[in-house]
Amino acid sequence: MMNQDESKDYGPLLMGLIDGELSTEEALEVNEALRRSATLREEYERLLSDAGKLKSLSQLETSDLIARRLWKSPYHRLMRNGSVWMILGGYGILILYAIYQSFVEEGLNVPGVALAAMVLGAVTLLASFIRERVETYKTDPYKDIER
Repeated sequence: MMNQDESKDYGPLLMGLIDGELSTEEALEVNEALRRSATLREEYERLLSDAGKLKSLSQLETSDLIARRLWKSPYHRLMRNGSVWMILGGYGILILYAIYQSFVEEGLNVPGVALAAMVLGAVTLLASFIRERVETYKTDPYKDIER
């Protein structure tokens, strides 16, 4: 004869227990049912195993995975940091030059050097962005699907 615990459907409650979404009373009820029923314990163990497998799956898009990989790469970091320093350096040189010009007359073509540094930094950042997009396109599993 089937007892009351085995006749009740504990499936949603088992998942709630695994996910930590049950109230205290519900958790106590499910734990008591698990203690009494070997069949329910087997089901709980199977669901727990499946939940562990699902947690290991990545929920990131391909472009996010590539962006994270490139972001952590030393080459990308050097290129990004170098570009930012060139841009900041160019601005700094322009500001220093403006201050210098207020005291002394013309000499070296400092604005040209500063502008070249800023353009080189911006082009390097653009190249980094294009590289990331190309890598994303290469590994995008949905690139052949029309939207």
